[in-house]
Amino acid sequence: LAQALGAPLRCPCRDEQSLAAMVIKTDLCAYTEYRIYPGRGKRFVAKDGKVSFFINSKADALFHHRIKPSKLRWTQAWRRMNKKGK
Repeated sequence: LAQALGAPLRCPCRDEQSLAAMVIKTDLCAYTEYRIYPGRGKRFVAKDGKVSFFINSKADALFHHRIKPSKLRWTQAWRRMNKKGK
């Protein structure tokens, strides 16, 4: 009927207001504090039940060697300690 009257045919589900952004659940790396997207990272469960999630094996190994993140320039802890960025 709308097309017969000369009005363009529009789908109500395609309005600009009804478009919602897709939300992706991300976790934070326990060591580097970088965002971890789905399908990435490694989860470690300690004997006491505490769960740690690491972005890669490098962060996992450094955590288990007990290297402090604030001593490594590429971690967020170092950047926060040295007042870099924001």
